[in-house]
Amino acid sequence: MVSVDKKTFWDLPETVMWICTRDEQRVAAISDMNENEKLSLALFGMKVEMAIRSGPGPSGSNLGADLGPAKPQGAGALSGGVGDVLKKVHSRRVRMTAIRCDGTRNGQIEVPLAELNDLEFRLILDDPVAPVRLWSRSRKALVRKAPQFLRGDVVREWPARNTKKATVSDAILSHLHDIMTPEDPLTKAEAKRRCLAEVPYAYPEAFKKAWAKLEPSRKRTRGKHGPRIDRSEPPNETVGR
Repeated sequence: MVSVDKKTFWDLPETVMWICTRDEQRVAAISDMNENEKLSLALFGMKVEMAIRSGPGPSGSNLGADLGPAKPQGAGALSGGVGDVLKKVHSRRVRMTAIRCDGTRNGQIEVPLAELNDLEFRLILDDPVAPVRLWSRSRKALVRKAPQFLRGDVVREWPARNTKKATVSDAILSHLHDIMTPEDPLTKAEAKRRCLAEVPYAYPEAFKKAWAKLEPSRKRTRGKHGPRIDRSEPPNETVGR
């Protein structure tokens, strides 16, 4: 089970608000609203029509719900932020948790990889508690509700617009200087992993640029476990008679 922390996870309205505005204050401004208000406000700017305008029937299935015009992805006008989130979830670039609709567990749990590509968003504005649901195409039923997304994944996939690439690259280079020395070098893979996790708004291309600027003396040579050997000076040789 995944422990949900508001500072660590964003729900769909908060995620969409970030994608549309890249403004953490705007995200924080809607965090205390009820779920229905948050969803309406986040989607208003996207002009997204709901896939389901009324709640499911008494059985909990989708029977009897007022459906909007079907789209290829089956979740209404999934353009902009909502559609982007679904794509990132399907590609495993953004991790998602949700609550099971069958009542077997009440808490947020990470959605298994085997289920991801079978799921689509269903947006139900008439539901005051959980207006965002996950629809199983194979089972033709609503199977999960209240999805949440790892904030770090979201910010990494949709970096702040006012964060220039050069600034991010410079921040990564500075961090590399902090975590790597000629006496204690890291492999490129380990340095990349740490930078993407520890530098705000870091992304692979910015790391690549920073790594190219990093002094060779700080890098670990391939197949070696110590600092690079400076080959610029010829080795000392003792000439025998």
